[in-house]
Amino acid sequence: MAGIGFQLERMARDGGVGGFVSASLNGAIVSSGPWVLTICAVLLLQGWIGGHLSVGAGAIQTIMVYAFSASVVIASPFALIGVRIASDRMFDADRDAIPGILILTLSAATVPALIAGQILFGILCSFPADMALLAVAILTLLTQISVAGPFLTAMKRPWPILFSYVAGIAAASAIILVLRVDDATAILATVAAGMAVTACLMLGAFRAEFPAPPRGHVAIREKAMPALHVGLAGLMNALALWIDKWLLWFAPDSIAPVGQLRVNPIYDQASFAGLLTLIPGLSLMLFLSETRLERAFMRLVECCTGTSKLSRIEEAQQEVVATILRNLRLLIVTQFVISTICWVLAPEIFRVLGFDARGIFAFRFTVIGVIFHVATIYAAVVLSYYDLFGRIVAVWATFFAASIAATLLTWHLGFAGYGWGYMTGALAAAIMGLALVGNASSRIIYLLFVGNNPSVVGEARYLA
Repeated sequence: MAGIGFQLERMARDGGVGGFVSASLNGAIVSSGPWVLTICAVLLLQGWIGGHLSVGAGAIQTIMVYAFSASVVIASPFALIGVRIASDRMFDADRDAIPGILILTLSAATVPALIAGQILFGILCSFPADMALLAVAILTLLTQISVAGPFLTAMKRPWPILFSYVAGIAAASAIILVLRVDDATAILATVAAGMAVTACLMLGAFRAEFPAPPRGHVAIREKAMPALHVGLAGLMNALALWIDKWLLWFAPDSIAPVGQLRVNPIYDQASFAGLLTLIPGLSLMLFLSETRLERAFMRLVECCTGTSKLSRIEEAQQEVVATILRNLRLLIVTQFVISTICWVLAPEIFRVLGFDARGIFAFRFTVIGVIFHVATIYAAVVLSYYDLFGRIVAVWATFFAASIAATLLTWHLGFAGYGWGYMTGALAAAIMGLALVGNASSRIIYLLFVGNNPSVVGEARYLA
């Protein structure tokens, strides 16, 4: 992502105020565009079926929520492992290996997606065979899209992702409106068709970038084990984000629209809306914070691998620490301002969106939690530069555990306690992440030469 960030940084630097605004918008689109488009499409679909379907609306909404959450959790570890291996192949100038890596990654992620879909939609809710098949197809397609997207982003091709999402949403919308689809099964088939369009376009863009035929990879077998820590970090990240929502699907205010599958409309709407305030922080991180960190860290690495004196290496280390602190301050202040505005305007936001007013508590706690979530993400970014993925896993595991504990402790408060789990988990993870970053930054010279040097500590460095 730093490569894309450098391009956006030049846009901001050379274009004045207009360039900064343009870079911010582009950064938001690149970092969060697919996520925002997905949420908007789901909300629009829910609004449409609420006014046009008398039977099956709850089933469609439940399928979409479960498919989206399950696909994120399933795809995250596979996507990160695949991208890590593909990035290593790109660094070795072995572009012909990339198509095979993507196909194997897609295949590996498809198997658990099919199993999860069968359990959720075939067993727990006992849909009719046609609806169950379509629901499984939607979950599987979402998983494959979630895997293919990071590959295109890592290869510095983010715009085909957005085009593919827009095309898929447009295709599904056109079918529903033109053919006046008014049956739950037909709507699911249309949604699946739109997702298939998105997946095909993304794979087509990837194929145009990497035309070599897929081939078997000894490289994957050799590289997969060392990359497992990256996948574990991605899995814990996804679980930490979703665990409080899963728990609150069984809260007293939750409902069971289909079979044994439950949702919590009050918290789900408020939480998704609150999480959208992550976008400015992610945008700044992409085109400003990460590019600054990249430059400072690479200067330190050049000093360590060159002939610099110890005093010059220590100066470069201090520059890295100063850059981390400047970036963190910028991210926190920006996110604090946005969260404060959203906290004050929460009643009006809910009125305009037509959300249940009982979700205002959850929305406010979520936007405050986003401040700490941004700090946690940035801490994970810094630790990834240091190649300390064991610590990244610990950060997201802290988020996961604290979120569970806080959600259960505030369970008796009802909707007034919604959002406390996410906010507390983000706060605990931010504290843990920044503490680990501080410790690593103070010892980074030792880590580069000894403590995290594969020629010295071998595979033990993945636990550092």
